[in-house]
Formats: sequence, structure tokens, C-alpha cells
Amino acid sequence: MNMRFFFSHFAALFVLVIALTGCVPTEPRGPLVLAASSLQQPLEELAEQWTAAGNDPPQFSFASSAALARQIENGSAGDIFISADRQWTDYLTKAGNIAPSEVVAIAGNTLVVAAPAGPTPPSLQTLAQANRIVTGDTQAVPLGRYAKEALTAANLWDSTEPKIINAASARGALVKLARGEVDAGILYTSDAQGVETIAATPIPRESHSPIVYMAVKLPASAHPDTDGFLGFIASPEAVKVFDRYGFIRP
Repeated sequence: MNMRFFFSHFAALFVLVIALTGCVPTEPRGPLVLAASSLQQPLEELAEQWTAAGNDPPQFSFASSAALARQIENGSAGDIFISADRQWTDYLTKAGNIAPSEVVAIAGNTLVVAAPAGPTPPSLQTLAQANRIVTGDTQAVPLGRYAKEALTAANLWDSTEPKIINAASARGALVKLARGEVDAGILYTSDAQGVETIAATPIPRESHSPIVYMAVKLPASAHPDTDGFLGFIASPEAVKVFDRYGFIRP
């Protein structure tokens, strides 16, 4: 009899716990932003400012622009897409995934030749002497395509191509260089800035296409704050944040 009493009360308690768990409110979230990995630091700071103003915190998924564009093409959920170049927003426009009129430029960037810090600053000629050179995937990742253009302009592409290590993203290229896994690399100025173990030398802007970050609202977005956050990251206040992290005006 006592055992039946115990089990009946235990079952009732179990049902009550499950019911209460189901009543716990979910934490409110802001728009889901699919963004190029090189934007992680400024976007996270902008998200803090946005949240401090009383808005729900935006969520981020950082990866290469190529990977994110293909995810969107395959139906991945999201509210805002930010690419490190125009190619992937153009790609989604042609595929019918975004409207070209919704695309806005929010920041620009530049390139550097980077190498482990030492007595001699790196240069493009440093790459000719290096055995392992890292940059973004030269076929798909925007950083890699910009790097290929710069190397081609310097007549170094043929000699350096066999030595290039293709990273899956711009941040991935930075990590490989910072860990000493390669001899040198081509990175975004914003990624190399402030990394004490790396020395960097600017690459002439005229040697490659302009580096422009393009942001766009995804048509399937139903979040009420999507337009507001998109406007915020394109605002004069946001420009100041991008400037601090080594980006330039678009």
C-alpha cells in the first residue's frame, strides 16, 4: 500500500515538474545575423550597444561569405546576411534569394602581407621566399580572391600559388598564421590589427578590387527588429566602431 502511495505521488510530482519546465519563458532574441567571419569583433560590440539601448540581443552565425550564401540558398534560417564582397550578394540575387534593392554597403577593408613578428617587416617579396602562405580559399572566400588579384598584379601569382594554404575563412587564415603554422599570409587589415605576434605591411589598394561589406535583409525574415538593426549597423555610430577595428568607409 505504501509503495503504491509513493509511486502515485512520484508520478504526480514528475508530471508537475514537466509542466513547470514547459512554462519557463524562452529568452527573447534579436535578429539572426549571418555574417562574414572578419566582422565578428565590431558586430559583437555593436550588438552590445544595441542591447544596452533596450533591444533584444541579436544572434550571430559567423563563417565565410561563401558558406553562408550557400546555406541561404539551401533554405537556412536567418534575418540578415553580411558578405565580405559583392559577388555573394550578386549570387543570391541571381538565384532569387534576395532583392538587390535591399543591399547596403556598411564597411570597407584593406589587405596586408603578414608574417610572424621579426626584425624585418614583411612585404610581397617575403611571399616569394616563403614555403607556406595562408589566405582565404582563392576560389570562393572573398579574402582569397582579393589576395589572388593582388598577387597577380605584383606578378607573383604563378610562383606563390603552389605554396598557398587555402583557409575556409578570413579568421581561419589569421588563426593559422598566429599559431605559426605557416610562414606568411595575406590577411585583412582588420584581422591583423592588434595581434602582437604578427607583423603586417599594407598592400596597395589599387592592386585588387575594392573590399566592401554588403548587408541585406533576407526576404523570409519576420523579426520585427530586422530593419532597425540593419539600419543601426549602417549608421554613423556604427562607422566609428568599424573604424576602431581597422575597417574603412565603404
